[in-house]
This record gives sequence, C-alpha cells and structure tokens, in this order.
Amino acid sequence: MASIYKRGKTWTANVSIMQDKKRIRKTMSGFLTKRDATSWANDIEVQKQNDVLVIQDPVFTTAFEEWYLIFKEPQLETSTKQWYKRTLSLLQEKWANKKMSEIASKDFQKLINDYGSNHVLSSVSHIKNITSAFVRYALDEDMVKKDFTRNVKTHSVVKSKDKQLKFLEVEDMEKLIHSVKNNDAVTSKMILTAVYSGMRFSEVAGLTRSDFDFDNNIISVNKSWQIHDQKFKDTKTQTSNRDLTMPQVYMDIAKKWHFGKTFAFESENGTPPTDNAANKQLKRYLEKNNSKIITFHGLRHTHASYLLANDVAIQFVSERLGHADVNITLSTYAHLLNKKRTEETDKMLSLLNKV
Repeated sequence: MASIYKRGKTWTANVSIMQDKKRIRKTMSGFLTKRDATSWANDIEVQKQNDVLVIQDPVFTTAFEEWYLIFKEPQLETSTKQWYKRTLSLLQEKWANKKMSEIASKDFQKLINDYGSNHVLSSVSHIKNITSAFVRYALDEDMVKKDFTRNVKTHSVVKSKDKQLKFLEVEDMEKLIHSVKNNDAVTSKMILTAVYSGMRFSEVAGLTRSDFDFDNNIISVNKSWQIHDQKFKDTKTQTSNRDLTMPQVYMDIAKKWHFGKTFAFESENGTPPTDNAANKQLKRYLEKNNSKIITFHGLRHTHASYLLANDVAIQFVSERLGHADVNITLSTYAHLLNKKRTEETDKMLSLLNKV
C-alpha cells in the first residue's frame, strides 16, 4: 500500500515492493502537489500488478560509465573513446545525480537542444547516438521501462564546415601523387598509400610487410595501430577487415620501398609516424602545389570522391572504405551524389527531348 506525506513544501510517496524475497520501499520525493505524488504511486502499483516494475534504479551517469568501461572501452579506437568520454562529461554536467527513472524524453530533448545551440549537427548526433545505445542496453537490463531517446530529434544552429574543403579535386590529387611518389620519407609513403586505398590513418599505420601481396596486387587490412595507446587493435568495425585490390602503378612503386621490421611504415623510433607528423608533411606538399589544405583523413574522402565522380558503384565504394553500412557512405558523400544526380537529370532530359 502506498504512503503519501508532506515533507517541508513538497510531497513524498513510497510504495512497498518485493526485491530478492525482501520487502522494501520504493520512494520518490519532490512532488509539488499531493495529486502528483498519488499519481506516481498509482503508476508504480499498476507496474507491480503488470510485472513491469523496474526495481533497480541506479544513477544514470554511474550506470553509463560502467557500461562504457565494460562493453565499449576495450574495443574502441582512441578517437572514438573521446566521444564516449565527452558524452559522459556532458551527462554528468546536466544530470549529475539523476536516477534512471527520473529522466523522460523531454529531458533528453532539452539536453540535445542546448548542446545543439553551440555545436555542429554531427557532434549533436554523436551525443544522441551514444546515449541511445546505452539506453537500449539499459532497457534490455530492466533499468528503464522504455526508450526515452527514441523520439528525440537532433538539432543544431551552428553550420558545419563546407564538405568541399575536406577533399582534393582531381587536379590537386594528381599534383600530390606526382609530388610524393618518388619521395622516400615514411610519411610520404603513407600519404601515397592513403590516396590510392582510402584507408584510415590508423589502418595505414597498422600495416606490416606481410599485409602486402605483390603477386595479386592486394593489401590486407586486418588491424589498426593506436598512436595514443601504442598498440595494435582491431579495425574500427568488422566490415573494416578487407582486402583492397591496388592499382599496378602503386604496387610497382611500393615494391621498391624498404619496410620496417614491425611496421610497413616505421620511423626511427621503431613505430609509425604520428598522425600529426603525417598531417604536417601533407600540408607542406599541398602548400607547395598551391592546393587547398586538407588533413590526412581528407585523403580518404579524396579517394572515395574520385571513385564516385567517375561512376564507381556506391556499394563498391562503401565496401572499399570498410563502412559498416552503405547508408554511412550515402550520408557522408551526399554532396557529391547530389551533383551527380543533377548531371544525370540533365542527361535524362537531353535524351527525352530528342524523342
């Protein structure tokens, strides 16, 4: 039976429940009216009768951190870890001591709206997706009775950088290849490899001599090197494990390279150069060629953009990049696909106008 009573200026309700064959009290305080307290107690009684009552009710951020450390942290790349930590920091700031049962859709929508007021949409989406993944886990573990993130919409008032800034056009890509192909610097070899393969930096850094099959012109991507952790790890996703068929022109150049003892691209200290070193080398080449400045990751976009612009199927490009889902490729390169769609529309109209 429920107990409703006033404590100071607010009302408190508690309901008797059974947990591990012991009778305990589930309590909620802070109601402004007796009616609100009674309504909550009645809802708990209904959940008891329907056997859907969530008994455990941990602090949201405590449960989130435990989930991250056990299920996520061991498998994640360093850059992805930072997003989980950033999400946890935001949740701790906004919901410091909130219990799982105290959070509703409107609370999460407000958090997303506030975050979107000074962050770009891609950042807002990261926060929402990571939180949603945890809530789905909490739902399976009976920590919450419903997914309060499901109907929340991402929103941002901050414009993202123009995606055109993130990859090289064909002329600049050709200039870069010409500049690096005969340079013996380790970072130059890594740049050339990224242009021809579309690999992530961690994948290029993780290559070993045995990953190069010169008889069949294939590079095997089966691990990544995490600079900050200084160790090999699995690739970003299962689909990131892939065999890349490489052009003969690249393999002929690579055959002449001297590979390191442990890594294909090994600096003097016995490990691959850092992404910072590779970015600095790339910037020097681009400035010398009067090209737009992009990061090493932009070489991955350059590779994919070049293929898509030349009518290579989106499904093939997605597999080559190691994306978990073709929709990731579609969303990432929507700007290019829209341009191609316009070209195809003009082609269609030209054909039909001749009929």
